[in-house]
Amino acid sequence: MLLSGALAGLAGISEVSGTIGKLQPIISPGYGFTAIIVAFLGRLNPLGIIAAGLFLALTYVGGEAVQLTLSVSDKVTRVFQGLLLFFVLSCDTLIRYKIRLVFSRFSPSSEGGAH
Repeated sequence: MLLSGALAGLAGISEVSGTIGKLQPIISPGYGFTAIIVAFLGRLNPLGIIAAGLFLALTYVGGEAVQLTLSVSDKVTRVFQGLLLFFVLSCDTLIRYKIRLVFSRFSPSSEGGAH
């Protein structure tokens, strides 16, 4: 955990001072929301998280390309990622908790009456 914290701190330092070189009042462009989606898509598996992170990176790059070419809002990418998370979670729920219809054979003579 110490190593992970140190790496996260280095990532934060490079994010704050890397491109601009000075501290900005708004630093995070929504990394927490993206991290939640990556964790769920990767199924909390380290290799799955790497694959999910690469997939979401492609959605960010594709979203930026769509913004430039079609002049749409950046919120379209966020909506796509939110829908992706919603459908993955709903599919997991439907797979884990299957709905079963149970039909019972109820007949009035089987209630314990005289035969």
